[in-house]
Amino acid sequence: MLNLGKNKLNVMKLKHINYILVFSFLFFSCDSSEDNEVSEPLLGLYTISKSVLTTDATSANGAATVPSGTDISAAIITAFLSEIECQSAANKAIEIADGNKINFVCRFENKTQDQGSWALNAQRTEFTLTLLIQGNLVPLKITNLVESSSKVVGNVASIPVPPILLASVNQAFAGILDQAVLISIQLELERLN
Repeated sequence: MLNLGKNKLNVMKLKHINYILVFSFLFFSCDSSEDNEVSEPLLGLYTISKSVLTTDATSANGAATVPSGTDISAAIITAFLSEIECQSAANKAIEIADGNKINFVCRFENKTQDQGSWALNAQRTEFTLTLLIQGNLVPLKITNLVESSSKVVGNVASIPVPPILLASVNQAFAGILDQAVLISIQLELERLN
């Protein structure tokens, strides 16, 4: 009879131990709310894959014009990514990083440079990049934003650029003395990772 009482006591202890183990397992294996946060889908490395004028770019005196629909990607890439020196121009990229930071990076060279910040409106239709370009903060508000897993596309209105930037597209801009020419573009950022 004494053995039967000890066995019942041992069985009860084992049940309690099993319950404690199960509850502790559940408690420690549950994800915290921090672990469940969804990562921002825009985070990643990008290149400027396309930049097309959406309006004519014209000097103040009308002497030089680049018509709407002209692809000025090479000029935009050169101007915007000139802030970072890489061994190869093909390695230059824009990083949309955590903490609303923008970095210019040299891919495959382990080089990163803080270049500004970004913000996204609640409706995900406006994506603002505030970039440090030639010592000035330049806000680029991308509107009519369209996101996919491979690219981000939208329109940027009224970007002041030096006339020499447009000289590679139209030589007449080489002699223009305006401080800046306003351009509006459709911008496409292609994801690299």
